[in-house]
Amino acid sequence: MAKIIKIPSVFVYESKVVGVSKDNDDGTSRQEIIKREVAEDDFLSLKLEPDNAYDKNAVKVLSKHGNQIGYLNRDLAEKVHPAIENDAEMHVKASWVNGDKMWGVGIRIELVS
Repeated sequence: MAKIIKIPSVFVYESKVVGVSKDNDDGTSRQEIIKREVAEDDFLSLKLEPDNAYDKNAVKVLSKHGNQIGYLNRDLAEKVHPAIENDAEMHVKASWVNGDKMWGVGIRIELVS
């Protein structure tokens, strides 16, 4: 008898986190949070921001401690937004972290469908 094995499709998106030079609404520095809380291969999380005045699909990027370090860029947020709304399985990691005067973070999102 034949066995049917379902292998999920995985979509991988890689980008950089945008808005890392800004401060959060509560006055905390995203730069300080990145320096203190984010390392390469750390798990990150994504959170929708539906009341964002600039982008209805805005997606916050949060450190492993839940502090905002920036946003997904507009194009990527538009692609990932429905998956977050539908609680799709995804793995989000910092693919790189670097900086001297200005810290930046690369992000890798693996979306399983």
